[in-house]
Amino acid sequence: MNIELSEKLRSFPPFLFEELYRKERAERARGKDIISLAVGDPDLPTAKPIVDCAVREVRKGANHRYPNTKGNENLRKEISAWHKRRHGLDFHPGDEVSILIGSKEGIAHLPFAVLNPGDYCLIPDPTYPTYRTGVILSGGRIHDVPLEEKNGFLPDLGKIPRKVLERTRLFFLNYPNNPTGAGATPEFYKDLVKWARKNGVIIAQDAAYCDLYFGEPAPSILQAPGARDVAVEFYSTSKTYCMAGWRIGWVVGNSKLVCALNQLKENIDSGPFNAIQNAAAFGLKHHESIVPPVRAHFKRRADSFCAALESAGWRFKRPGGSCFVWARPPVDCASLDAVYFMLEKASILTAPGSGFGKYGEGYVRFSLTEPDAKLREAARRVKALDWTKLK
Repeated sequence: MNIELSEKLRSFPPFLFEELYRKERAERARGKDIISLAVGDPDLPTAKPIVDCAVREVRKGANHRYPNTKGNENLRKEISAWHKRRHGLDFHPGDEVSILIGSKEGIAHLPFAVLNPGDYCLIPDPTYPTYRTGVILSGGRIHDVPLEEKNGFLPDLGKIPRKVLERTRLFFLNYPNNPTGAGATPEFYKDLVKWARKNGVIIAQDAAYCDLYFGEPAPSILQAPGARDVAVEFYSTSKTYCMAGWRIGWVVGNSKLVCALNQLKENIDSGPFNAIQNAAAFGLKHHESIVPPVRAHFKRRADSFCAALESAGWRFKRPGGSCFVWARPPVDCASLDAVYFMLEKASILTAPGSGFGKYGEGYVRFSLTEPDAKLREAARRVKALDWTKLK
């Protein structure tokens, strides 16, 4: 039997990070000592108190039953309490909060709840590839919105074509930003919300790096006046609490959108394991003691690695947050050429900017999620490279 895969599945390029993983494995098989700075997978272990809580919760038989798809009440209440402390915002735990199997899952599913075939979704470029997934599968259309260094990697709303805007339903954003490390200001969010309300556009702000900021605390779009009329915000424990493998996140904001996403999920999944939800709730309750050391650790790494890149002639703006450095090599070249040159000459694997979109061409993304000793060695190798030998 000749099995034909769907046209929509065939329209997906290979997921960038999986391609990089395969390249890394191939190089290691050839005996190379590869330092991989390609993927943002935190090397820091989850805080011991969270792990201890999870162990206790796993032993409770009541947690072995099906969870509530929207998330258990304990976690939703802790999320509401955390947002009150962090942003001064009140979210009703029943209809303004929903738990996700990692924010990636909710981001991919949201377009199914709000887009009809032919509707436009605005997606920043460069961007995290998952924003495209649900749009393609739901039959929506994508319009790329450039994020350029000259604009601080913020979108120029005035350059979105009127014909596109008239058919736009959804706009994905991500600040602090992956891959650029740029941040957004309360003033930007205020103007964005006014624009979205005027044009009938739903804003989906991905706040996965909200608490990996290096200066002033990153704001929430939902602090902007009128934001709950048009916006939802996605959060993740992956980077903030170093819980990437636990797969737990949440969405807050406009109640109609939150409930619609939960209604969709009721027909797709059954929610995360209650023991993991309760461990995440513990982390949120003790956020102020657990997270600042994680943030300080990534800031030290960013400061040190950026200093090394600067001394080696790389061109970039230091990140305001996240766990990435977004930079252009000392010579102008294609992103993939730079990545393969570093892999061949320095045994360092990085992510090509072109993999994040057209406007990522010429850049390279370094992830700071490897142990300090490896980052120091990677910095030494980068500084030793002779870019005149790039062919």
